[in-house]
Amino acid sequence: MHRRFTTFTSAVLGGVLVAACGGAPETPAKPAPAAPAAPAEPPTPAPAPAEPAVPAGPPLTDAERASAPGRIFHLAEREDGATIDVVLPSGQGAKTMLRGTASAGPPSVLPGPVAPGGELMAVITVDEHEGAHFERIEVRPLTEAGELGEPLWRSDAAPQVRSPAWSPDGRTLAFEAAFSSFRDIYGLDLSERAKPKLNRLTDHPAGNYEPAWSPDGRQIAFVSSRDGNAEIYVMRADGSEVKRITHFQLDDWGPVWSKDGGLLAFLSNRESAERIFLCKADGTELRRLTPDAPAPDQKFEPAEAEPTFTPDGQALVFSTRTGPQQGALRRADLKTGAITPLTAGTSSDREPTFSPDGKLLVFASDRDGDPELYLMRPDGTGVTRLTERKGADWLPRWSPR
Repeated sequence: MHRRFTTFTSAVLGGVLVAACGGAPETPAKPAPAAPAAPAEPPTPAPAPAEPAVPAGPPLTDAERASAPGRIFHLAEREDGATIDVVLPSGQGAKTMLRGTASAGPPSVLPGPVAPGGELMAVITVDEHEGAHFERIEVRPLTEAGELGEPLWRSDAAPQVRSPAWSPDGRTLAFEAAFSSFRDIYGLDLSERAKPKLNRLTDHPAGNYEPAWSPDGRQIAFVSSRDGNAEIYVMRADGSEVKRITHFQLDDWGPVWSKDGGLLAFLSNRESAERIFLCKADGTELRRLTPDAPAPDQKFEPAEAEPTFTPDGQALVFSTRTGPQQGALRRADLKTGAITPLTAGTSSDREPTFSPDGKLLVFASDRDGDPELYLMRPDGTGVTRLTERKGADWLPRWSPR
């Protein structure tokens, strides 16, 4: 399942990259023939480019926080086990909604995405017993008051049941599972909540992962290794008309649709580092999101991760590694390519998630020592700590109600 906060992961929860550039140092001039040879001075390395300034300023006002819609569910890891907690953007109403079992292993319960209307939530449960590992997905109702109800549906247990994703109309939950194959994608039809219907969308002996719905709900992008390595594919919502989108001998994964459905962002290690790429929905006009190549002498594995399109569709927010255990949030303008820093990267900052109205971002950070959730404006100003309890708080899910 998800790795713990102290490990800055790439495919599931995080990842980063800082590119260093600069010209080669000058070679010292040779001494004149008549003069005695002096010891050569060591080359002076070119200075690293300075990090752009991060927006500064006071925290969010109480009025801004009070007017933010919905509530934020998140994973809370405590000494007695993992829980799903909830808190209002104002910081009030903090409450434990669902408690997992005490375990020294991975969290036994994790918050999945909330349906677009805010009336349903996917929950992943993990059970480890006598060396066996099993996962399930539950669908639970959310009341107007934000209460998490008893499951409407619970999947069978399997070694992997994960990556839940809601259709734009909230009627279907797609996810990957190893029910009877290495991994396939399923769609749970909840049009009639009293009679949920599970449909198998892929049927291939190779792995099929990470379903992502197009904004119009007609297509699902996903990852499959059916052609030898992980590539991005697109199929109709019923599983038909599968089309391969990316073609490279290394891996591509983590597809995310732009707001208008015209672009796909995804992760790739095709340049020997995990970076974000963009292409049109048919695979054409492929390009890298950020312009700089990784430095050859980088002392930590570079990576970019967690691409999230801004609500206006004009930019993309992502996480990028700035050190062995540090990462920053950046904003990339899709038209100009300009990269704007949102956080400094002196701590581990990740998991950027927009509020339903697009006016705020919530993210996870260990900048105060204990991993917590923070709020800020989309331009990086107004950073405000949201959670205060001892223990790791992360994996935010912003519900519209």
